[in-house]
Amino acid sequence: MRTGRGETIDGAGAAPPLHEQLSARERSASWRRRFLLRERLSRSLLFVPCLWIVAALALGEAIPRLEGERDLLDLQLDPDTARTILSSIASGTIAFTGLVVSIAVVVVTFGASQYTPRLVGRFRRDPAVKHALGVFAAPTVFALVSLRDVGRDGSTVVPSLTVGVNILLLVAALLAFFALVSRLLDLLRPRRVIAQVVERGGEAIREAYPFPYDSGPPRVPEPASPVAAVVRNEGRPGVLSALDRAAIVREAARAGVVVEAATGIGGFVGRGAPLFRIHGPAERLDSRRLRESALLAEERTIAQDPAFAIRAIVDLALRALSPAVNDPTTAVQALDGIEELLNVAAGRDLERRQLADEQGTVRLICPNPGWEELLDLSLTEIRRYGADSPQIPRRMRALLLGLLERAPQERRPAVEAQLERLDAAVASSFADAVERDHALTPDRLGIGG
Repeated sequence: MRTGRGETIDGAGAAPPLHEQLSARERSASWRRRFLLRERLSRSLLFVPCLWIVAALALGEAIPRLEGERDLLDLQLDPDTARTILSSIASGTIAFTGLVVSIAVVVVTFGASQYTPRLVGRFRRDPAVKHALGVFAAPTVFALVSLRDVGRDGSTVVPSLTVGVNILLLVAALLAFFALVSRLLDLLRPRRVIAQVVERGGEAIREAYPFPYDSGPPRVPEPASPVAAVVRNEGRPGVLSALDRAAIVREAARAGVVVEAATGIGGFVGRGAPLFRIHGPAERLDSRRLRESALLAEERTIAQDPAFAIRAIVDLALRALSPAVNDPTTAVQALDGIEELLNVAAGRDLERRQLADEQGTVRLICPNPGWEELLDLSLTEIRRYGADSPQIPRRMRALLLGLLERAPQERRPAVEAQLERLDAAVASSFADAVERDHALTPDRLGIGG
């Protein structure tokens, strides 16, 4: 049975069983909860700093009790001096934290305007930024908690260990400030930005397309199956950021149906819009479970959406090629990252869009983008806006010639079609024959290789 788009959705050998396609982590019944928790924690700027604040509260309670009436460090401070030190640290680090947050906001704003707003999430997800914010808050919290133990009940013995720990926390905050500035500057480097997106995008490609190219049984054409029912989104509209694929397969196997995702990962789903199309008898299907398995978010994420990784790098290249920026070298670096992702995709079975249950019966169809779609996404806009800059067609030609060498034979016609479009774009951009020949020369450095 086929859906009309060429995917076999039933019959022996249509797709490998679920345990061969998904990791044990994804097959777990709690995958959806853990996925949501992981995404929320990775985007949150509260969780890690709150852990530091709790730790500072605990230290502020424990260290004075541990020290008691002893001057462990023998600093010989009087209570007034100790209060002054702790109060200065508490008030100073509050102002210092505000300054640091302002600097970070300016850096993030600059990065969003310089590259693309789709990369702002990198700053929110970076663990170094989160830990730095927590370290900045720790001296203030510790000082405020431990102040009450200085001179309590008329004692003239100052808990010097408490003062010493607070000073150490202040030093740690200063070191964290230097580390944060270094980290933010590093995150603004185009090569670093692209490398991080490529790393996550490669993982997403291997998850979305779990099989190497040309592996597994052949697909046998069968008659098309009509759509028996449609499951619609009854909640808030949003972007389909992930599917709990194992849960969908389990529910489809229980009901004896085939579930087809109505939109690919990254597509917008409005209220009342189709989420799934059901092939087969849908009487036993629990549509509520299917709706819960579709994770709708405010924006796309790379986790199950490798096309979004390519989209982010392409947007970075387009911003660099705009007349206001005019930075083709950054666009060349973006093409380096795009080539890496396309090389990974070229070795995967992009046409296998089915997931089967443990008995090998296909239960889920996911409309992931194919080879031609990924090529168009990667190159069309950059070719359109960068054809008149010699670096871009030179680097793009080197990229396409490299794909011709490494891509499977069946995928080379699409690469050759991209080369023809590149030739046409260069021909229309350069009237002078010498300049045109220069732009048509493959060069992995853009110019100079």
